[in-house]
Amino acid sequence: MRKRLVRKRLLVVTGLIVALAVVLAGCGDEAGSPPRGIVIGSSDDAAMRVMAEVYAGALRNAGSVVSADQLRGDDAVLLGEMDRAALDLFPAFTGDLLTMLAPSSTAVGAEDVYVELNRSLPQGVSVGDETPVSGAPQIFVSTTLAGSVGATGLDDCGLLPPGLPVVATADPDPATLDAFTSAGCRLGAVETVDTTDQALHRAAEGTAVGLLTPLDIAGEDAEGASSDVQALRNSSGGGDTADNPSDGPPAEQSGPRAEVLVPVFRSAALNRDQVKTVNKVAGEITTADLATMAGEVETGSDPRDVALEWLAEHGL
Repeated sequence: MRKRLVRKRLLVVTGLIVALAVVLAGCGDEAGSPPRGIVIGSSDDAAMRVMAEVYAGALRNAGSVVSADQLRGDDAVLLGEMDRAALDLFPAFTGDLLTMLAPSSTAVGAEDVYVELNRSLPQGVSVGDETPVSGAPQIFVSTTLAGSVGATGLDDCGLLPPGLPVVATADPDPATLDAFTSAGCRLGAVETVDTTDQALHRAAEGTAVGLLTPLDIAGEDAEGASSDVQALRNSSGGGDTADNPSDGPPAEQSGPRAEVLVPVFRSAALNRDQVKTVNKVAGEITTADLATMAGEVETGSDPRDVALEWLAEHGL
């Protein structure tokens, strides 16, 4: 009788174990389903969209699973998605991020901005290596005018005739204009035009200055890289200037805050090898590369196709 009772209890326990195994197996199937992959996002800007695809393609080519879906939004929205662990990586400019996260920061130079940004990022969020891509606004002037007054860099801006109109494709941020004023520029009213070429044409006439970024004029099809205009090089360092690649940070720092393109990623989402893969992009991409790719996207090309072609050309 005792043996029969023990056998019955064993059967009950065995049944419970089997039932539990079935439940766990079902959970295992869900956990073992294909992972969502690394989720990448960007703003709606053409350059940022194609840069997101560059990072995505580099990771895929290195063997990582990357989600086919991408999130869109400004830096604040994308950081919020990271906080919810719904986003893992997006491209951004250091100066923009620092201004948003630490409005009182006085950092201007590329190195200082990068250091301050690392201190200001939310917990669990990191930035990768800086690329040479610069998005900092620059003053463009007629080469003839610059030569006549001896102006080569932004520190010579005060040598230009006072009150020259500022021609841009969009209303500049007041902080940008304040930075140029602090550097000695005596600028006139802001006028907006529809295209980069129009702004450069006005600057070439010597009756206005253009306010553009290296990305605006650095593409293969850009008509502004001519002898008719030149940029008064900012001294904030970091990235390529519009007319001369950076040779390293200058001794003095003036003008608008440095804007250097970096990958922003959720630290828990990328392992060491994946971070290395993302950082390899920084050693290959240039302002001219990204400007050219952005131009292709703006004329209708698919950002992923454009990015994959660039990755193939650079062995990534």
